[in-house]
Amino acid sequence: FDPSPEDIMNDVKYCLDILEKAIVFEEEGMAFFQDRAQNAPSSLERNLFNSLAKDEAGHKAHLIKMRDDILRENSLEVLPDVSDDHIMNVRSIFDKALDGANDPYEFELEELEILNGAMDVERRGYHMYAKAAEEVESPKAKEVFSHLAAEEQNHFALLKNTYDYMADPEGFDGFDGNAMLDGG
Repeated sequence: FDPSPEDIMNDVKYCLDILEKAIVFEEEGMAFFQDRAQNAPSSLERNLFNSLAKDEAGHKAHLIKMRDDILRENSLEVLPDVSDDHIMNVRSIFDKALDGANDPYEFELEELEILNGAMDVERRGYHMYAKAAEEVESPKAKEVFSHLAAEEQNHFALLKNTYDYMADPEGFDGFDGNAMLDGG
């Protein structure tokens, strides 16, 4: 089916609204992770939160460019093609963070709470992008929002594995790349 000009304009407006919210969301996530990195009691968390803050900064720059391109052209056709090349390898980030880590038995309950808060940030981002992907008509916009949801999913898996490792280092049976956000 060919979308009407009205559908296209509604999509443009909807995408711009989502992108504005997403930019603010990524800024908040960046600030959250930078703060946690500065105050992290362990190198594992410092490495992890610095990596996530850097990712959020990249997302924000990407979102701003998309918003500005859409505003300039008044069209969703300017949205970038999505490639999976830049989806981070969460297992390698986890392994790198672990390599530089202190004794896992020295972690405190408060640190697990901080990781829980970080997982909540990623869960909210995932739901925002997944909902946008469902509601927008443009196939290109659907693809972009689905991709962003997948990025948040990756961050969640990274944090969940770190949480599981810290909560029970002896019982941790390896990185689970399928830690899912569903039901959150």
